[in-house]
Amino acid sequence: MTNKIVNFIVLDNEQKPVISDEGLPVLLARPDTKTMQDVERLIELNKPTSVINKFAELVSLGEQWDWAQSYYSYLVEKLEVEQYNENLPEPTTNEAGELIEVELKSLPIEPEQPAVKSTSEILAPYSRHLAKLKGVEHRGVCVTLNEANQNGLSALKSALELARDFDATDQFFPVNFNAETPNGVEVLLLDDEEEFKHFGFSFVIARKALFE
Repeated sequence: MTNKIVNFIVLDNEQKPVISDEGLPVLLARPDTKTMQDVERLIELNKPTSVINKFAELVSLGEQWDWAQSYYSYLVEKLEVEQYNENLPEPTTNEAGELIEVELKSLPIEPEQPAVKSTSEILAPYSRHLAKLKGVEHRGVCVTLNEANQNGLSALKSALELARDFDATDQFFPVNFNAETPNGVEVLLLDDEEEFKHFGFSFVIARKALFE
């Protein structure tokens, strides 16, 4: 029985389970784990994807520890039932003189270990939001597909048109775009008008696809 929770119990120098006075394996201290509510809070706060992914890993770990602790509770209950059944009280006689046998207790149901979930499986319900957060990549910068970046690009476009009116396009580029990304605000350098148009078009198409 202990083989199933070998990764969750204390082992001695010979890699054998350490057994308590009650005859049960000793559980390791539970590590730090997270819940789906923790992940949802990070997503709502638009935290970096690296942090969200780490929390998702800890959610998966937490599911395994939830099972290990429930399995340990199962072992405790099973031992109690077995000890009770091995030491049944003597039969008694009721008022009618009938012999009343003490019934055996049923063994508890063994909890089934859930499959270990990957980070992508944990985050699957939030894939659309995370795709928006990751956004479109340009020069190694992942620009989030949000309204703030859309407004920023519109402002640059208006400024470019003004520069063109004054025949000062050559003074406009290169330009720095302060982009909101999964890792906070990053500066994206756009060398010329062609690159600006290419990036702007990629952003618009990606944002359009996100909301279709």
